[in-house]
Amino acid sequence: MPKLLGSLTSIPEAVEKASKMISISLGVRRVEIVDAQDLILARDFHAVIDQPRFDRSSVDGYAVRSIDLVGASINNPVVLRVKGLIKPGDDPSKYVVGPGEAVEIHTGAPLPPGSDAVVMYEDTRRINDEVEVYRPVPRYGNVSRRAEDFHRGELLLKAPRILKPWDIGIIAANGVGEVEVYEPLRIGLIITGSEVYEPGHPLRGSGLYNSTGYLVWKTLESMGFTRVHYYGVFHDDTDLLKEALTRALQDNHVVVTTGGTSVSDGDLVRDIVEDLGEWIVRGVAMRPGRPTSIGLINGKPVFLLSGYPVAAWTGLEALVKPAIYRVLGLEEPAKPMVKAVLKVKLPNVVGYRSYIRVRVWEEDGKLVAEPYMLKGSGILSSLVKSNGYIVIPENTEGFMEGELVDVYLL
Repeated sequence: MPKLLGSLTSIPEAVEKASKMISISLGVRRVEIVDAQDLILARDFHAVIDQPRFDRSSVDGYAVRSIDLVGASINNPVVLRVKGLIKPGDDPSKYVVGPGEAVEIHTGAPLPPGSDAVVMYEDTRRINDEVEVYRPVPRYGNVSRRAEDFHRGELLLKAPRILKPWDIGIIAANGVGEVEVYEPLRIGLIITGSEVYEPGHPLRGSGLYNSTGYLVWKTLESMGFTRVHYYGVFHDDTDLLKEALTRALQDNHVVVTTGGTSVSDGDLVRDIVEDLGEWIVRGVAMRPGRPTSIGLINGKPVFLLSGYPVAAWTGLEALVKPAIYRVLGLEEPAKPMVKAVLKVKLPNVVGYRSYIRVRVWEEDGKLVAEPYMLKGSGILSSLVKSNGYIVIPENTEGFMEGELVDVYLL
């Protein structure tokens, strides 16, 4: 007979329970920085040099003594003798700037001794070995000071942190070619259902293609620091599923399943988790995706998602990804969000956090949002044809027409 879900757990409570009961230990490895993007930094990174390492010009012009240019103007130019040219990479000590002297300098080149400012080409006129200067510059004007970007020993990247291109850039700026990161999070993915067929194979009877599995697979991979081991589609056979789940738990840090998590007698994954382990969360107060659950088997988490694609996607966004970030001590990346005016009334069932797909567009100079579909956890095209979603909190009866709401962009 059916095993009803009973009391549902709120999304915040579910994530909190997961963070307390799940422990994931990732190994540390040293990789070349070119391979480190989207992996998790394992050790705090401190600057090993000053950046810049010296005072340098931030413009093309002439290195000068600022005191020599006091009172310079169009009608009263200061004339300086040009001693030479310094380019980036040159030894700055090749010239010393004395009273009434200047050195032509390119952007990024080190300031020669004696100079303390740079006047731009646009404020000068060159006449053979002399230059007329038409504007004063303050001390260190147009100069990037030593260590103004960062200084040696400064904490630049605090672990754990998902490394982005700019992080790789700042590591490279220190002359460091390798960095310590955590190994990727290995996730085993198991798809269940006798009616489910892989793309490329002929359908039989009332079968359907495995769209949910690929949606989940690629969503998990998009986190960057994950490596998904796809085990394929398993028909509703308890022994086969138990064997697959056991193997996936041995090979991975986390296992995710789709299908077989609801309340009917045919939902085998639910029964296997109950047989082999325990529940962290059994059913969550969200729409769609109420049967979404988290089990714990031999100390490893199993996330059970709906077999319906939209409900599975909601489970990923609302529970799986936030829980993984929390367990690993990571800050969850901010989702792109805009404010938009709701075109129609949007009701909610109090006690449930609802995820509503919407279309957003500009109308009369402002952004407006309209629900694409209020129901239909199996309508995959609703994700393709919408470009955002609205989250209605558990304690809210809904939003009114004309209300300004937050829309998270897809």
